[in-house]
Amino acid sequence: VGRLQRVDSPAAREAAFLADVTHGFPFKVTFPAASIFGHPLTTLPGAYGSLQEFVEHAIEIERGLVTDAIEAGAAYVQFDFPLYPYLVDPTWTDRFRSAGVDPRRLLEAALEADRMILEGIPEDVTTGLHICRGNYRSSWMCEGSLEPVAEQVFGGLPYDTFLVEWDDLGRDGGFEPIRFLRPGSLMIMGLISTKRPELEREDDLVRRMAEAATIAGGVERLGISPQCGFASVM
Repeated sequence: VGRLQRVDSPAAREAAFLADVTHGFPFKVTFPAASIFGHPLTTLPGAYGSLQEFVEHAIEIERGLVTDAIEAGAAYVQFDFPLYPYLVDPTWTDRFRSAGVDPRRLLEAALEADRMILEGIPEDVTTGLHICRGNYRSSWMCEGSLEPVAEQVFGGLPYDTFLVEWDDLGRDGGFEPIRFLRPGSLMIMGLISTKRPELEREDDLVRRMAEAATIAGGVERLGISPQCGFASVM
């Protein structure tokens, strides 16, 4: 019913605390990916004239929060849960079309938003885009290979790192989209699952990393991580 207003800058407080206790060791702060603001099923009852107006205002506010965090000592900023997993899931794209939204135009708007949020971030600050598929109480919201958007995302967006969930290849698709990774960027392989209680076998992880390395052009272009943070809830 009303336009967004900035009321706090919590990431700046967290970054200041971490800078004080880590004594120069790197740490990361996270924010929402700008493209998720453009989810087409968002309802804006009278607060904004259009979804695009809302997206631009949300990005303006978030840019200020990111600047605060960097000034407080954050040297690595990650943006979480962009819109792309929705755009490769037939269930979601059918919903969008039913609502009169063209997924191709939605992809273009998502890419533009995820570029816009990077404007003004200093060159010496690492930027990451975490492609999450939902992780609330070990469930997920989206599934499907990233192949349809991989070239535009991994090859076109100027992020230093892309962090991608690959803990379930049946749900997430294979590693082939890695071939589009832009020069100079890293692909962080989310192979460790917080959705299952079983511990991964080291040999399996090494084998999967080796498979990904053949596609990426070398293991030095890769990292490894949990698929989405360290847990499914706080």
